[in-house]
Amino acid sequence: MLAAAFVAFANHLLESAPWARDKLSLHAGKTALFDVFPVRLAFSVAADGRLQPAPPEASPAVTIRLSHLTLIAVLADGEEAWRKAEVVGDTDFAAVISQVASNLRWDVEEDLSRVVGDIAAHRMAQAGRAAAAWPKQAAVSMAENAAEYLTEEKAVLVTPLQAAEFMREVDELRDAVERMDKRIEHLSRPARGR
Repeated sequence: MLAAAFVAFANHLLESAPWARDKLSLHAGKTALFDVFPVRLAFSVAADGRLQPAPPEASPAVTIRLSHLTLIAVLADGEEAWRKAEVVGDTDFAAVISQVASNLRWDVEEDLSRVVGDIAAHRMAQAGRAAAAWPKQAAVSMAENAAEYLTEEKAVLVTPLQAAEFMREVDELRDAVERMDKRIEHLSRPARGR
């Protein structure tokens, strides 16, 4: 049931990506297994590069194990996050899956426009993008507020300006000590010569 839904969605995305179907077709007949405990999802690649649910007796050419956090990172970050997946089996096939999955884009607005019309679809997609961006904006805002609190209110951290000023003062002190050292050395020489 889950495999059929995944395959239908993936094939919908592959319809507008002939480059991805071409890459996948090179691995026609192979089966991949995604293992995200407790879900195991297997699919096979058809000759035309589309996916199909794997037959129950199919042996996977590659097994890709993802933790729940890695799965979220893959969905959010794309190709970079795939490096955290545990791959067992055909690494070339896994690399193609990673590349295709990282570069396929769902045109949500286009799909919504078929159901609710262009204007409503545009507004809904815009609201979705804003909602998706909110956690990142909130995290940046919280980090900035925490930094300001720790530098200004509690003075636990120093600002870059304060750090630069401190380093300048340390340099000045070091130079003054070196000058004093040379002055003492210079003044002690004539005393020895007498």
